[in-house]
Amino acid sequence: MMPSQPARIAYIAGYGRSGTTILDIALGQHGAVLGAGEITSLTRHVWRNNEYCACGNPIRDCSFWSAVCQEWSANPDPDLMSEYCALQTKFEGLSILIRVLSGLDLGKSFAKYARHTERLINAMVSRSGKQIIVDSSKLPGRAMALAQIPGIDMRVIHMVRDGRGVAWSLLKPYERDTKSGLQKEIRRKSVFRTALRWSVVNLAVEYLSRKLGPEKVMRVRYEDFASDPVAVMQQIGAFLDLDLHQIGSSLKDGEPVGPGHQVAGNRLRMNGSVALSKDESWRARMPAGQQVSFERLCGWMLRRYGYL
Repeated sequence: MMPSQPARIAYIAGYGRSGTTILDIALGQHGAVLGAGEITSLTRHVWRNNEYCACGNPIRDCSFWSAVCQEWSANPDPDLMSEYCALQTKFEGLSILIRVLSGLDLGKSFAKYARHTERLINAMVSRSGKQIIVDSSKLPGRAMALAQIPGIDMRVIHMVRDGRGVAWSLLKPYERDTKSGLQKEIRRKSVFRTALRWSVVNLAVEYLSRKLGPEKVMRVRYEDFASDPVAVMQQIGAFLDLDLHQIGSSLKDGEPVGPGHQVAGNRLRMNGSVALSKDESWRARMPAGQQVSFERLCGWMLRRYGYL
């Protein structure tokens, strides 16, 4: 039986290494909220590779996700996962923004994508007993796709971090360590590559914002969140119709928050508890030449978000 009210999603969009995982975990501290992590990855690779849930169990041994997938696909059916993955590839990329903004028809296969997605989200609502699902998939294309589904009521939080800090974070390589949340080796990314992608993704979220309207999208800067979590959580609370004051106060006092059932995302989700701290080590440690290179490439975007 389908629910009479649309499923509520708080979608965190933006570029990686911008604080999306810690915001997901923080929102999940509210009794009415399920912090689910990067839901797009559940069917893309998490279930197939039996990757770890933030609860510490492999996904197929996680009581929550195994129940969700059982309800969603009855077996769970591996063919459904494969079919849905193909639909995700088709509809969750940046191209869907162009198609929607141009008024182009999404085609018959979108109805199938919408049906599978709505059933998955409803299974998560049913099994968790929560009112709001946090999806920190970040992809602006997925956000646009979700916005086209009548059975989903979505609000978007656009998370932005100073691109120089993002670039510095991505200059560091990490070896594969599945249990700590690193499912594959992470190679260092060049400043040029990060600058290009950081700009494109954030601009795509802005185009999404124009389509959805200001009542559906709010912007949060990572630096503001880390400096004054009380004020930012109050703003998010007003946006989502939730009282988040106590969570903001706990974050400000340095109290750790416990991850729940987040999938994929930053490896910090695998820690038993996480405390919010403002990481601006790039200011002192990132070589001046690399900072200048990023500024030359993306100075206009840095100014747009108040970083220059």
